Amino acid sequence: MTRDVLLQDGSTAAQLRATAARYQVACNQCGSIDKRPYCPENGLGLVQCAQCGLVFVGQRPEADDLYTLYGAAYFKNDNSGVVGYTDYLKDEPNIRKTFVRRLRHIEQFVKPGRLLDIGCAAGFFMDEARARGWSVQGVDVSDFAVEYARQRFGYDVRRGSLLDQDYPLESYDLVTMWDVIEHVPDPKAYIHRSARLTKRGGILALATPDIDSLPARLTGRRWVGYKLSEEHIYYFSRRTLANMLTEAGFEIVHVRHVGKYVTLRLFLDRLSMYSPLIARGLGVIERTFHLSEKSLYINPFDIIAITARKT
Repeated sequence: MTRDVLLQDGSTAAQLRATAARYQVACNQCGSIDKRPYCPENGLGLVQCAQCGLVFVGQRPEADDLYTLYGAAYFKNDNSGVVGYTDYLKDEPNIRKTFVRRLRHIEQFVKPGRLLDIGCAAGFFMDEARARGWSVQGVDVSDFAVEYARQRFGYDVRRGSLLDQDYPLESYDLVTMWDVIEHVPDPKAYIHRSARLTKRGGILALATPDIDSLPARLTGRRWVGYKLSEEHIYYFSRRTLANMLTEAGFEIVHVRHVGKYVTLRLFLDRLSMYSPLIARGLGVIERTFHLSEKSLYINPFDIIAITARKT
């Protein structure tokens, strides 16, 4: 399987790995440079901090080079098991259903008010939130996604890193990061900035692959959570993520594993990574009864979602 995908500037991920100036990084959580290889057989260059346990890509391009990954091809490509999405825009109904489910959970802890969606992509979460009474803003590093969200919905969506924005402090009732924190070069800074933007008593809600989950431990290098090393550059467990949030001034109010609504076709594609025989057998049923686009809520218990309140 190729790990190549077109970037926003027309180059490829392979070229990025070959030509970008790479540098060694210290642990983002504790600053230690004492680290050991982690699952080296997956070829992603992962290391684990010997002090706090955070797992991350040990060598990587500069931040601006990393962001070139998120062009149009990231949102539609044939290698979504390695990078990006099969067809993000086509999967809009399932993405919206997933977000409605998450909003219902969050609204147990905070009433609709001002919302900032970090890594807002095409704007589907913001649109569902607005329909439920939220005043929404978003930010994303993808030119493609930002332009789509602006053109289709007309929302206030900014392009770039959260750290480069001048959002007003202590002004948001809810800040969200769905499948974002594993992508950013400085997750600790993102969480601390989110704390400064959130009102006292406000909520930060996020979700990310759980490297300490049972599926991750059982499937090893084949775990679907492992992505191209220019995409997922940090891998959190419940403990490492909770430590980072607590240090930033958040109180953990709820932790759970969450799933997503997906088509049966996508589910079988992912299942084939672990059990090709079972996937082929179910594929016969899928094709016979024309169930490829059937929507299912699948929770493999390897994506951790944390709801945290600013103290």
